[in-house]
Amino acid sequence: MNSDDDVPPSDGDDIDEGMADDDAEIDNAPLEAETHADEAAAFVTHTEAVLSVAICPTNPQMIVTGGQDDVAVLWSLSEQDGSVTVTQRQRLEGHTDSVTQVSFSHDGQYVASGSYDGTVKIWTADGALLHTLEATKEIEWTLWHPKGHALLAGSSDTMVWMWWAPTGKLMQIFTSHAQRVTCGCWPNGGKLICTGSEDCSIVVWNPRAGTPQQHLRQLHESPVVCMCAHPESPIVVTGSEDKTAKVVQVETGSVIATLTGHDDSVEAVAFSNATGLLLLATASMDGRVQVWNAKKYDLRCTMRDHEGSGGVTTLKWLPPSHSELLCTSSTDRTLRLFNALSGQCVRTLYGHSDTVLSLDLSVVGGANLCVVSGSDDSTCRVFAVSLNGAAPDPEPSVTATG
Repeated sequence: MNSDDDVPPSDGDDIDEGMADDDAEIDNAPLEAETHADEAAAFVTHTEAVLSVAICPTNPQMIVTGGQDDVAVLWSLSEQDGSVTVTQRQRLEGHTDSVTQVSFSHDGQYVASGSYDGTVKIWTADGALLHTLEATKEIEWTLWHPKGHALLAGSSDTMVWMWWAPTGKLMQIFTSHAQRVTCGCWPNGGKLICTGSEDCSIVVWNPRAGTPQQHLRQLHESPVVCMCAHPESPIVVTGSEDKTAKVVQVETGSVIATLTGHDDSVEAVAFSNATGLLLLATASMDGRVQVWNAKKYDLRCTMRDHEGSGGVTTLKWLPPSHSELLCTSSTDRTLRLFNALSGQCVRTLYGHSDTVLSLDLSVVGGANLCVVSGSDDSTCRVFAVSLNGAAPDPEPSVTATG
């Protein structure tokens, strides 16, 4: 692809260069959100569930949210004398159904909103609408290229769409799945695409040709729910309703490992951001988070702090400066911060009154964690957590192995 945003990518460009051109424990009593309000700020503009939240990677004071009320909203955070203020910058209107996914491009230049109305809208970081990209049915997820402005979208129509966001040009339509496409990622440094489906399969695609390189049919016994790409190797990890995660070498299509131990659907998988010891986390509706060594894929520890009170809906690792920490959200209305090396719960974040559906985070100033969450309670909440000398919650429920 050419580096000029006004020129569509050419078929002869290398995919890697082209897409990177722009260059407290929960007890058994019911939770009362009013008595456990740990958030630094909250915003309540949405009138229905907040399905997706994202923090700008280049300006962590900017946030975008998407809701079941058909609206996306741009927000800004400011702090003065220890007090956090949330200001609405722009309502991103025009969708006619739930906004299922919002995200910033890697450089913070663009915002994408995907909706069940079958469209993806591309906005500037200031909230000006650039393009409305038409698919055919509900948009399940969107995903930016890790180094550029190509955008993927998975749909309920069994297809995956790829656009060049600056111009709105449709680059490819990928067709091989038999059912709803539930997740996707960019493995091998963004040179490949991998997608997962309700048809229990994953497909590895050549982005240029739009053709399958590998099609692992019946990889799982139940629908594929989530996936993530290894940060360095051509490896993808998938999570499924069949209670397992699979580690797949995408160039050969071979299954390296099958990760077991969960008793319910695996809802989230993610590699850590470590520069040394690389870890993999899997999270499930059984309330457990399992941490695996990402070399031999042996189990390191199991965190059970959500177990018995709710399932884990998503997880996110902290940046490299605190790569041993990860944050989870749950149907138990809390978020939890875990140390994946010790298996201990460092902090429990209260404030929501219903299932926490989405989260994003950033570390500011080296030791200040900002967590933004969206919930079925129609609110987004901002939590400020000091990472200096944080003591673990008492009596963490941990099963350690090896």
